[in-house]
Amino acid sequence: MELDEGVKWAADYVISKADAAGCDIEQEDRVEFKMSNEVITFGYFDAYYRIGEVGYLFDLKTGMKRDYVMQMCVYASALAQRDNLKTVHCYLLYSKFREVESFTVAAKLVEALVCAVVDTVIDPDKVPSSCDYCKWCADRTVCHINNPDRALKALVRSCEKNLGPLLEQYSKTMRVKDRNRAEILLTRMLSDLNITTER
Repeated sequence: MELDEGVKWAADYVISKADAAGCDIEQEDRVEFKMSNEVITFGYFDAYYRIGEVGYLFDLKTGMKRDYVMQMCVYASALAQRDNLKTVHCYLLYSKFREVESFTVAAKLVEALVCAVVDTVIDPDKVPSSCDYCKWCADRTVCHINNPDRALKALVRSCEKNLGPLLEQYSKTMRVKDRNRAEILLTRMLSDLNITTER
């Protein structure tokens, strides 16, 4: 099977760098990022080699240019953990454009960055936000961030049918013992959201 010209360009780029360094290339291996010895996430890098405590990481991108820096940081940090690296040089190879984007990360700093992102993701009080990757999400059609009007309509319909269960949950969550006060507060909040209610 003949390689796509762009993919061949990327392969030649990696091979030439590895040959110049006198290194063997590790290809398409699974790498795991860990926190407290627990695997948090994993991925498969395209190509990698190392010289002592310095890693060289390559990832092929056949489509459009996007922000892949965080993905590369996760791979770089995982490799730094696995191979006890101090520094990782990262290369994004855009075969469609035959362009290379590169950056270098210090292992300790990139691990702190990845850990901060993980902490944000697992934070129970996090607030979702929209991004370029939303279109790939399984929940994109029901997400209130990407479909605020649809979510508001669903909430309006639920409230119109029966405010009772919502009021009960609101009272518990907000710790308002006086049911009448809770109803006033809830109705005021819903009114601010332009939601009409019936009891």
